[in-house]
Amino acid sequence: MIRFDKPLDVAQALSKGEVDVAVITAEMYAKFALKGGKLKIIAVDMLQNQAIIGNLDRVEDLKGKRVGATTASGTFAMFRAYMKLLGVNDYQVVDLPPPQIPIALKRGDVDAVVTWEPLVSKLLASGHKEVASFMELWSRFSKEKPVMLVWVATEEFARSDMVSELVKMREEYAREWGELAPSVLKEMYGLSDKEVNTLMNRVVIWTGTLDEAKGGVLQVWRLARDGGYLKASDQDLERLAERAFWKG
Repeated sequence: MIRFDKPLDVAQALSKGEVDVAVITAEMYAKFALKGGKLKIIAVDMLQNQAIIGNLDRVEDLKGKRVGATTASGTFAMFRAYMKLLGVNDYQVVDLPPPQIPIALKRGDVDAVVTWEPLVSKLLASGHKEVASFMELWSRFSKEKPVMLVWVATEEFARSDMVSELVKMREEYAREWGELAPSVLKEMYGLSDKEVNTLMNRVVIWTGTLDEAKGGVLQVWRLARDGGYLKASDQDLERLAERAFWKG
C-alpha cells in the first residue's frame, strides 16, 4: 500500500499506472475521468465527513464573514454549491493549506473554516463549534446518499479476477470499521482518545451496495460542477455515469 499526502499525487500515480487501485473523492474521480482517465468506480467507501466549523450559530450567519478553506479542493467546490443553494453569497474566502486551517481559526484570522476529517474532529474536540456538517446540508437538498470517498481501479485491474476479492475485503473492513479504526487512526494521525471518539461518532462508512449509491455519486458530481470544480453539462455527467461503475 502507498500513502499519498496530496490528492493530486494520487491522480498522477493512477494516470502513470503506478497504482492499480486508490481511494479518492467522487468528484476527483469525475475530474479525472472527464479528461479521459480510464478508471472504474468499484466501491463506495465513506459518506461526506466535511463540516463548517466556527463561532456562528447558523450557516446563514456566514454572510459578510471570513471563511478559511483549501480552495483547490472538491470540498470547497461542494461548500460553494451548498452556499449557492442556500443563497449565502457575500462571504470572504481565505485560501489556506489544510495544516493552516486550525491555526487560522484559533488566531481569529477567519470566522469559520471548511474542512474534512481528521481536522474536523480535532477542532471539535478542542472546543470549536460545528456550524453545519455537509451531511446535514446535503439532507436539505437530496434524498440520495452523500458520497464522499470511492474506491477506483484502472480498467485493466477492474477486468481482472482480483477486483472481486478486493471488493469483498473492503466489505469486511466496512463491517469491522468500529473495532479496527480507533487504533489505526491514533497511529496514522496521532489523535487523542477524545478526537478519535469524536471522529467515530461523525464518520459513516458505506456498507450498502454500489448500485444503491450510484444516484448519490451522480448528485455529488452535479454539486461539484455547480461549485466550479467540474466543467461538464448534465449530459456529460449522465454519460459518465453510464461507464463509470464496475459491474461485478
